Amino acid sequence: MSTHILIEKAFIYPMRKSVNDLSGYQYDDRKGFWISSDTGEPLVSEKNRPKPRTKKHDVETGEDAKGE
Repeated sequence: MSTHILIEKAFIYPMRKSVNDLSGYQYDDRKGFWISSDTGEPLVSEKNRPKPRTKKHDVETGEDAKGE
């Protein structure tokens, strides 16, 4: 039995190993967001906060990397 053409031709991206370091923050279940352990301010108000990631870890490639 041959492999499906989509599986044969699909480009497999390497898994990203970076994990956001949230030490110094704690999740507040009641408020529903991360807060600073030091200041009590929401993580989203920090200027140098880690960038959010998608649940599916999507990779944006642009048209030039799609082999078209």
